[in-house]
Amino acid sequence: MSELAPRIRELFTALDHAGDLSEAGANAGIRGGEAGREGLGTRVRFTLRIAEQRLLEVRYRAYGCPHTLATCEWLARSLEGCRLDALAVGEPIEWAQRLGVPAAKLGRLLVIEDALRAALTQL
Repeated sequence: MSELAPRIRELFTALDHAGDLSEAGANAGIRGGEAGREGLGTRVRFTLRIAEQRLLEVRYRAYGCPHTLATCEWLARSLEGCRLDALAVGEPIEWAQRLGVPAAKLGRLLVIEDALRAALTQL
């Protein structure tokens, strides 16, 4: 872990948003989206709980490197509680720059983006 950027190391050691959201009834407001394949090294699924035009909860399940998991955690933390009409997801290249993800890992961030956008299109 010594070659990881400090922000990635910090996020990777506290994956508080990892897991699933349980569906509590028919009107639970749960939406999900996934992308990638484990056989290719990265698979991500985001689950969102929406109510009153807000992302109340954001959870993810991810198979991948520490950069993948840390980026998912950062996105979950950043988006949870946001109003739907004010979502600012950004682009994978911006995430990489902000978190210190090496350029060689950009393909993994594109998988994360695909999964997140798949969940958000369910809104």
